[in-house]
Amino acid sequence: MGDTVDVIDRSVKDIPIESIIEYADREPPLSYQEIADLVGCTKQNVHDRLRRVGYNRANAKHFEKNRAKTFQFLQSRILNSIDDQEIKDTPVYQRIISAGILYDKERLESGKSTANISVVEVQGTIADLQKQADDLRKQL
Repeated sequence: MGDTVDVIDRSVKDIPIESIIEYADREPPLSYQEIADLVGCTKQNVHDRLRRVGYNRANAKHFEKNRAKTFQFLQSRILNSIDDQEIKDTPVYQRIISAGILYDKERLESGKSTANISVVEVQGTIADLQKQADDLRKQL
C-alpha cells in the first residue's frame, strides 16, 4: 500500500474485494464514497461488498495486532484435541509428515537451524566479496 492512489477504469464491473479492502485499510481510512470513486462503482456497492464478506476494519486491525496469539490459541486447541486413537487412525505417511513438520517448528521455536547451509558455498561467497572489495579499492 503506497502513497499513490491508482484510479481504476470505471468500466470495470468485477472489482476484486481485495482492492476495496486495500482502500478501506488506509490510514486515515477512506470513506465509502472515496473508495467508490477510486474503484468505479457506487458507495452502496462498496458498503454491500464489505458487508457481504464480513469485513470490519476494527476487527481486521484487532486480528492483525493479535494474529500470533490467535494462532497460538488455535494450535493449542488442535493439539489438545488429538488423542491416541486419532493418531493410530491416521495413515502412516500423514503421521510421518506431521512429525517432520512439528520437528521443524520445534527447531524454529528453539532458535536452531531450520535449513542446511553449505560452508563451502559461504566461504566461496566471502572470498568473492573480498575480491570485489579489493578491486573497488584499487579503482579509487
